[in-house]
Amino acid sequence: MTSLSFKNFSRIFKMKIGLISDIHANLPALKNVINFLKEKEVSSIICCGDIVGYGPYPNEVIEFLKGIENFYSVCGNHDWAVLGLVDLNVLNEDARRAILWTRDVLNEEGFEYLSNLPPKLTGPNFMIVHGSLRDPIMEYITGPDVYAYSLPKQTRRVLFVGHTHRPIYYTATSTGLINPSFFIPERPVTIEVESDLRYLFNVGSVGQPRDGNPFSSCVIYDTKKREVTLYRVSYDIEKVQNKMKEVGLPEFLIERLKEGV
Repeated sequence: MTSLSFKNFSRIFKMKIGLISDIHANLPALKNVINFLKEKEVSSIICCGDIVGYGPYPNEVIEFLKGIENFYSVCGNHDWAVLGLVDLNVLNEDARRAILWTRDVLNEEGFEYLSNLPPKLTGPNFMIVHGSLRDPIMEYITGPDVYAYSLPKQTRRVLFVGHTHRPIYYTATSTGLINPSFFIPERPVTIEVESDLRYLFNVGSVGQPRDGNPFSSCVIYDTKKREVTLYRVSYDIEKVQNKMKEVGLPEFLIERLKEGV
């Protein structure tokens, strides 16, 4: 799995780009977010990884993603874990149980799809990884000190990540000074991308938000206006919880959906 450059596809990314992350096999949440982004007339949609894990619809989610025009994704740690590329001992017990269940039910086409996901995507004015540029799969950017390690590798003005399930953005000056800012969970927030700064945007999670708001998170990057906007999208949480109970996924994973934690 090698990095993918979009230098030959820049026309796709000259308008509005939809960005999502951490779907975690949550089909109802994914469908609502994709419908929302299409209504906003995005020209492409990119996922910052973790398509599967935790949730009850791994095959259905992958099949749905295959049908989206101009959709791209990097791989996340749960995607790698399903493929056997991550030591399950680094995961908590509930995450391990969900990974083992996913391995049991995922079809051959699903394994093939996950195995073809690159660790990094690079566009004309942005970069995409799941974790960080220092460790695209596993590292959590939890503060300015961690983001600082990625800055020397950030060759584009904007970096989009996922992994923590919490929307946040950082601005970095030419001297390396970094300022973190949390998005307000309850309403859309738009950030203007200034030419003299570099940015990291964590786009949050579609399938398992952890910032106290159970609604799915997604971002639109308007490359023409140079604006990044975070949105929240509701979905039928109870439907997903019932499906998780039906297939025997851990109780904590079921309950956390309605709390957004």
